[in-house]
Amino acid sequence: MVWIKDNQLKKWLLNPKGWFKKKELKPEGIVGLASTEHAVAMSYGVMVDGEMKIKLCEYVLLDPSDQVKHVKSWLQRHKLINADCHFVLNEEQYELQLLETPQVPDSELREAVRWRLKDLISMPIEDVALDIFPLPDDAYRGRMKMIYAVACKKETIEASLKFINDVGLSPSIINIPEMTLRNIAMYIPDMEFGTVALLRMSKSSGAMLMYSHNALYLTRQIDFGYESFATQEGAFTLDNDVVVERLSLDLQRSLDYYESQLGKGVTSKIFVLPMEDESINFEDELRNSLHAPILHFDCREFLPLQESANPSVSDQAFCLPVMGAVLRRENHAAN
Repeated sequence: MVWIKDNQLKKWLLNPKGWFKKKELKPEGIVGLASTEHAVAMSYGVMVDGEMKIKLCEYVLLDPSDQVKHVKSWLQRHKLINADCHFVLNEEQYELQLLETPQVPDSELREAVRWRLKDLISMPIEDVALDIFPLPDDAYRGRMKMIYAVACKKETIEASLKFINDVGLSPSIINIPEMTLRNIAMYIPDMEFGTVALLRMSKSSGAMLMYSHNALYLTRQIDFGYESFATQEGAFTLDNDVVVERLSLDLQRSLDYYESQLGKGVTSKIFVLPMEDESINFEDELRNSLHAPILHFDCREFLPLQESANPSVSDQAFCLPVMGAVLRRENHAAN
């Protein structure tokens, strides 16, 4: 996960004073925000009786030139200008690597990880903002200490900060979907005593995410997306059997690796997260190929939502990461 406090972000800005507003009245609650080349996703959560609850969420297709104006108008309408913002990067903006933890003092760990990353990532290491978080001690049966490293171009961080500032929010945290979805998974009852596995499929790629006892243990990338299933627009045909077989194989490898290498036992369920195209449905086919139950995830069944927040299934495909950003729990260091 990437979580970046203001004092860290300032180091990467040429003129940090320009990004931050003068002290103003700050609305209660947190705004989750994400921006892509095609859309923006927004959410808003507020504490109610000691629990953070999602009050608003919205996803809108917009060209980049229109996004600042739309988000600012949305914030003004809901009286959220200057609220704290938890921003979520999209998958194209960072690289996530799993590494063995360097055997160096804690004070030298970040620099040692940076040195190891230079030949593993596609961006020049001198242009990279880096964050790290360790896997729990019981991962890999305690045989080795592993660490996730998140590399993101400094200019991406700067652009994200500018976007946050331009819409009228106060930058607080920058995160990645793997960890904001962890916050979503924490509301699934299975997390309390075992593992929650999430299958996330976008148009051209996918990921299997596995969490246990509030921590990310495994993320496995899938090199094709749900569009591979659609031989005809809005149709699922027998021609997709080969794609289902490929997906089943990828998922089974993840389950086997999680059990045999990480030593975390058998996964009881796989939750398929909502997809942009609701006509694509391969869950029945997966059930015939895998032993683990395949379930459809609908946040309205699990998350603390107020009546004003009622995202459709297709909207959830885009809103879940920003909703998870709002549901971040401060008492978890690697959140």
